Amino acid sequence: MKKKKAAQDAYYEEESNRVYVFNNVMFNFNMYINASTADEAMEKFDQCGFAHRDHWKVMLELSEQPSEGPHGE
Repeated sequence: MKKKKAAQDAYYEEESNRVYVFNNVMFNFNMYINASTADEAMEKFDQCGFAHRDHWKVMLELSEQPSEGPHGE
């Protein structure tokens, strides 16, 4: 059996899970949920039992973020 290094494990986890951000637009706070798919993230969110689902927006953290480029300085 081949041994994995910590960095390889971290990379594997990054690929298998994504971070979904549930933003409450009424009170301006975020809840972060780790899930493999959007459906799984929504299921976990629903288990929390929050009322007023229309107060929430769902966002996804991408593994590649925009580069700063010339305007980010």
